[in-house]
Amino acid sequence: MKTLNLAYPERSDIKYTIQKFPDGQQNVVIEEVSLRRASGTLPCKYECDCINPGNYPYQIKARLNDFKDLELIICAVASLRELGIEEIHLYTPYILGARSDRKFEDGGNNYIKSVIAPIINSLNFKTVTCIDPHSNVLEACIKGFRKESNLNLVKNAINSIYMKVYDNKPRHSTIAWEFNNTILNKFILVSPDAGASKKIYKIAEQISYKGDIITCSKERDSEGKLTRTVVPIYGNHFEKDIIIIDDICDGGATFINIAKEIKNSSDGSRFKGRLFLVVTHGIFSKGLTELAQYFDGIYTTNSYKNCNQLELLKVKQLNVF
Repeated sequence: MKTLNLAYPERSDIKYTIQKFPDGQQNVVIEEVSLRRASGTLPCKYECDCINPGNYPYQIKARLNDFKDLELIICAVASLRELGIEEIHLYTPYILGARSDRKFEDGGNNYIKSVIAPIINSLNFKTVTCIDPHSNVLEACIKGFRKESNLNLVKNAINSIYMKVYDNKPRHSTIAWEFNNTILNKFILVSPDAGASKKIYKIAEQISYKGDIITCSKERDSEGKLTRTVVPIYGNHFEKDIIIIDDICDGGATFINIAKEIKNSSDGSRFKGRLFLVVTHGIFSKGLTELAQYFDGIYTTNSYKNCNQLELLKVKQLNVF
């Protein structure tokens, strides 16, 4: 399937330009000749209409972090439709508002169900693919929704930690690496909350991990203010490395609190292992300076953004485009 890559124009099979106007409007203009080359529908030197490129499927690859991104996706679809393309797929690893999967207060709305999903559905994609979605509401609300797991990211992280190898090639097939018991016994897996633990149990099964999986919880006072993050580790857990896995890191406070709790355990044990953080979507809205102080390694994808050179000194980023 040929792609129109809005995240990385240089990797796009279909050439295009993005127009920007003084009032803020954007548009996507596709080079029709490149569309025909991508589909193999240039049967003669005259580049005529002998074969219709509309008979071929195409995939738009794009970030969907804000409405500017959404505007570009809408424009790309409109331009492809104008050229007669019927079957269009959307690949967007992270979807705007993924955590707003219910109405949080009176007078508000279910952002995913009422705002984002209707717009995406109106574009009539054949499929919409996301990596490690935060909520099942996305799957329930978006037509043709498909989800990819974070298995490749987790495998890359483990391989980087213990084998010093990191495969950063864009791919949508599962990395074939397998880990022996010597490696699998070196760490324990930690979930920041009950919601994430279901995914971690599935990942554990896929990598043949049979060790403990620790699920954290939060204690709050009578006013609902967070007072403590509970991390139920004990005994030989303090001798092993700890790998925390989650779908999103925004500001990072959740993970910093977990790290503090582990390193300042009240049972008197001293943590002797290393701490690693594996998050599919690295927003890092408060930067990486404080977060990196608590972890020996941070692993994420470029689903939300490309980390700059300074950030890449503190984080390894898997390319998913």
